[in-house]
Amino acid sequence: MAKKVHAGPGRPGRAAAKTGRRARAVTAASAVAVALVAVTATAGGAAAQGGTAGSDTPRRIGAAPRVPAGATVTGATASGTTLHLSVNLAPRDPQSLADFVTAVSTPGNARYHHYLAKGQFASVFGPTRATIAAVSGALRAAGLSPGKVSPDGLSIPVTATAAQASHAFATGFHDVRLKDGTTDYLNTSAPSLPANVASSVTGIVGLSSVNTVSSHHSAVHRAGRNDSAAAVSRRGARTVTPHTYTPALCADFTGSGLTDGTDYYSPGKLAGAYGMSSSATAGAGQTVAVFELENVDAGSIAAYQSCVGTSTSVSHVYVDTTAGAGAPATDGSVGVESALDIEDLIGLVPGAAVIDYQGPDAASATDQNVLDVYQRMVTDDQAQVISTSWGECEAVESSATANAENTVFAEAAAQGQSVVAASGDDGSSDCYRATGSTAKAVDDPASQPYVTGVGGTTMTTSGSTTTQTTWGNASGGTGGGVSSRWAPVVYQGGVATTGKRAVPDVSALADPADGYPIYFQDDSQSTSPVPGLIGGTSGAAPTWAAAVVQANAGTACQANGQVGFLNNALYKAARSSYPTNFWDVTSGDNSVYATGYTAAAGYDEVTGLGSPREAGLTSALCAAKGTAATGAATFHPLSSPKRLLDTRNGTGWGLSSIPATKPLVAGGTAPVRIEGAGGIPSSGVTAVVLNLTVTGTTGAGSLTAWADGTGKPSTSNLDWTGAGQTIAASATVKVAGDGVVDLYTSSTTHVIADVQGYYTSGTTGSKYTALTPARLLDTRSKVGIPTTGKISDAVVSLKVRGHGGVPTAATSVVLNLTATQTVGGGYLEAYPEGATRPTASNVNWSATGTTIPNLVTVPVGSDGNVSIYVHGTSHVIADVSGYFSTGGSAFHTVTPLRLLDTRQTTALGAGKSLALQISGRDAIPSTGVKAVVLTVTVTGTTGSGYLTAWADGGSRPTASNLNWAQGRTIANQVIVPVGSDGKVDLYTSSTTHVIADVAGYVG
Repeated sequence: MAKKVHAGPGRPGRAAAKTGRRARAVTAASAVAVALVAVTATAGGAAAQGGTAGSDTPRRIGAAPRVPAGATVTGATASGTTLHLSVNLAPRDPQSLADFVTAVSTPGNARYHHYLAKGQFASVFGPTRATIAAVSGALRAAGLSPGKVSPDGLSIPVTATAAQASHAFATGFHDVRLKDGTTDYLNTSAPSLPANVASSVTGIVGLSSVNTVSSHHSAVHRAGRNDSAAAVSRRGARTVTPHTYTPALCADFTGSGLTDGTDYYSPGKLAGAYGMSSSATAGAGQTVAVFELENVDAGSIAAYQSCVGTSTSVSHVYVDTTAGAGAPATDGSVGVESALDIEDLIGLVPGAAVIDYQGPDAASATDQNVLDVYQRMVTDDQAQVISTSWGECEAVESSATANAENTVFAEAAAQGQSVVAASGDDGSSDCYRATGSTAKAVDDPASQPYVTGVGGTTMTTSGSTTTQTTWGNASGGTGGGVSSRWAPVVYQGGVATTGKRAVPDVSALADPADGYPIYFQDDSQSTSPVPGLIGGTSGAAPTWAAAVVQANAGTACQANGQVGFLNNALYKAARSSYPTNFWDVTSGDNSVYATGYTAAAGYDEVTGLGSPREAGLTSALCAAKGTAATGAATFHPLSSPKRLLDTRNGTGWGLSSIPATKPLVAGGTAPVRIEGAGGIPSSGVTAVVLNLTVTGTTGAGSLTAWADGTGKPSTSNLDWTGAGQTIAASATVKVAGDGVVDLYTSSTTHVIADVQGYYTSGTTGSKYTALTPARLLDTRSKVGIPTTGKISDAVVSLKVRGHGGVPTAATSVVLNLTATQTVGGGYLEAYPEGATRPTASNVNWSATGTTIPNLVTVPVGSDGNVSIYVHGTSHVIADVSGYFSTGGSAFHTVTPLRLLDTRQTTALGAGKSLALQISGRDAIPSTGVKAVVLTVTVTGTTGSGYLTAWADGGSRPTASNLNWAQGRTIANQVIVPVGSDGKVDLYTSSTTHVIADVAGYVG
């Protein structure tokens, strides 16, 4: 991506071409000014929420656009100005769509690479017919004439005058003169629709004509030491035989006096550098599409094909324009971007078919035109890979456009289409060309969550050695940074430890000083296409597109399915074997207009994960489908807990060879490898028992654990109430087919995960027997110990076998450990007596006077005892709730589900109990359930208290499962016997809200 399309030294760029334009897809039919509607826009999200069925109360959607920096309001927009709009609709279930994309992108998931068929999106994820009818009806009622809904059901086109739109959407319009002299219009308020349909609308695109989309290539310069026009006119006939593949190119380049690998990179040299194949059939059977907002010069494409000796199929699809419309690609500016995109692909994947999707010229294109082109590329579903080298500053783009794009790119991912986008050529200051701002900003669509952003590098080859650094200097550099719009994405967890989506994801050659050879047409120099050299991330994006095309064409992807959404696979590959699959770029920065970001080992906001190493990357991108272990499972305790994740020191955090030490950010996700780690088998694991700890908390929050590759549940496993806390909780978590579990936190904190044991399908492990909870230890009252004093930095020997119903055959025991009346900070560790004390803790506290519980599963020592080490000073309570042995019953995982939340009804009163139905809910059978695994949370506590869980129909035991002090939110895992009626009872000693989330059952 380069400056607003500089065509060559001294030649005006696209920004200059826009000056004074009115050749938009908008016409002014009358000079009569429309009165501005005096309506105050309310701040809101992408879609208004909360409308009641049948309500026609107006609701604002999104926010009004800001007047661009340096622009001046010149007056009201003429009432007759024609607006081409799209009312963009949300999918019927956005979370289900996101979960589906995750599933088809995760090896081991049953849906892996089972993409939607062409045209299937509308019926599966598109808005319902009722929603489309309701929105269309509301538009007609407002005096508009909605057109036919798009094939995917996501947009309804509307053509209206400014006056009609002003009335329908309760917004005014005014004209603005931009700093380049262009006059555009924009709406003065966020659009309004009746509340009963507003929640179905993500935004309305086309209410503003302000658009700064540009291509991202550098100035193009002639190929040759002497690049005068005279030298071009004297050029002799090419000596290459047409259609004889010559990846080193023809004499126009080889005889130019420039060196391949130093001054430019031929297709053969570039393919060799990145480990890609170089043959006339590379990419055979695949289709790649390019996004363009300019005409393509057919002569330039033909000249390149002749030079490289190819006959690649190049076809054109025109969207909101027609063949021949717009500026001709003959001035050395228009047509340069399309030449770079198409010719780069021809050189690297000549066996593939290329489709050029062309919209109106960038000088006149609106956001609606841009969206229409992307939507057509996706709904056509002809190309497995989509490449775009055009974009605009994220901060300038309207939320309506960004949200609509996001849904379209999610649709592409659901269909198995890979989308790559150039990250920009203005370094860390992506808005500089549009607004003059040097503040950090990134480019859209490279920052979109379902798009792979591609940054740029400088590359030099000397002999057999090729080096790569960041592309960045005073004239341009790779775009990169942190999104201001999109939340942290799951796939970047532990790799990009930023508070928002980080860009780019990957990188490739972009420096024009050693860039891409192309042919382009410049009538001022020659009547025929001339050879030139060019750079920018506009070259890097199609290079990565070619890498994906080659992967799709390979035997692994042919067997296991096309890559599809690229980012999930890219980051999984980086976590497992970095930098085997990537060329890590470790030097340089993108400080073009202001101090930016610096490249370093591993991921950085300059070159992302790096450039492709095709051989290893193809294996990762085209991974075998795999299968998840299912069915009844038995337990395998670890003799000593193993630490799988510690964000404080990089254990399990970051890339495989480059650990990270930053905390997990608010809204971020930490993927934790289970299978093959910490002594756990590499396959066959159905669930894992983890002790999860947060420390160094920065505010109140919660942690959720779930199987990677599945949708994040609306449950929690651990909760905390403020900054500076250290707190732990046990969690039994389902393991997906890829052997990974995910941890999400709602606020920034360090996270530790210690594995206590795991479940596998089959009968080789132990089975569980639930007991009526019994107290085995209470240092306050001489239970299990002859004294009543607090324990300080000492070990308590706890007799387990033969006590509380635990038989001599028990191999492991489930204890609810509670620290109470603590002094200062400290922790508890439980382990089999006679074994070496582990380095992993079970219960943690950070303040005097704390009462905190945690469930632990611990092997029993050969003497029948369990040791409990107290670091610090505290009273200790231990209640047994069950044990593992060769007898008992097997464990079954379920998808986490919230079974109880009294916040939706009324708090559980002091001294009261409730019966909670277990059997028959969330894939739990209606009969035969002996115990259930729950995470129980109390919140809104009104005083100190405790909670006890037991089988309905039985007597309430004297043991407790949770203990708390007033005002605390505490969670703990419990394994509770289920009554013959399929219920469990929950009792609280003081008034509190109670939440119960299920993780599995025994039966």
